[in-house]
Amino acid sequence: MKNRLISFLKFTWFPVLVVTAWQFVSSNAANPFFPAPTKIYAATKYVFTAQWVTQSLATSLYTIFAGYLIGSLLGLVFGSIFGSNNLLREIFTPITNFMRSIPSPAKIPVIIALFGIGLSSRITTVAIAVLFPVLLTTMRAIATTDSHLLDYSKILKFGYFRSLIQVRIPAATGEILAGLQVALQIAVLVMVVSEMLGSGKGLGAFVIRAQATYMITDMWVGILTIGVVGLILTEGFGFLERKLAPWYFSSKGIK
Repeated sequence: MKNRLISFLKFTWFPVLVVTAWQFVSSNAANPFFPAPTKIYAATKYVFTAQWVTQSLATSLYTIFAGYLIGSLLGLVFGSIFGSNNLLREIFTPITNFMRSIPSPAKIPVIIALFGIGLSSRITTVAIAVLFPVLLTTMRAIATTDSHLLDYSKILKFGYFRSLIQVRIPAATGEILAGLQVALQIAVLVMVVSEMLGSGKGLGAFVIRAQATYMITDMWVGILTIGVVGLILTEGFGFLERKLAPWYFSSKGIK
């Protein structure tokens, strides 16, 4: 019980401090663009009673999950293949680095031109943004597998796929998970930007619409909702990765 209380306090003390300071400063301010947290909370209750707002949240979540799943799977597959093959890695590393160096928002006009303005273009934008960090992280992790482990796999006469599945990927688990977690944060960012630039639906579109119509409190509701979604996804990923790879965290002494 004591440990849970300590963990709870560690997690909540800073947000509570920020909200308290925000309330104190904004309650005495005449700036309409900086509403008090109490006003934002009051707005939240009626904003989310509107069906189109809840549909915007559902659309954003679907965009994130679909794009993240597609991009991650492609990144893991091609990263594993390129990482375990020197020739393919030498060929595709410059191309991958070039594509990654182009900011995801800069790719949105091209994607809209190809797929139009709609859900498919936003999912594609998120998938492409997720693909390259996962691919590069996986490729680098697979390529730098401990040589002793590879020697043992040769002694045991493991074939290519058995060595990849049972030796290389487990040894690269930590770096792969780190890449997937970074990609999840990128997915949230790109989802918001894609909805702001070319969509009438989603949380990003909600924020832009509220800002354009000077519904500043509603705008803050949308911004904070995006933050809460990102926080829940990050914490959920942390919980899931400990369930999927307990051996890695136990070996590092991480609880």
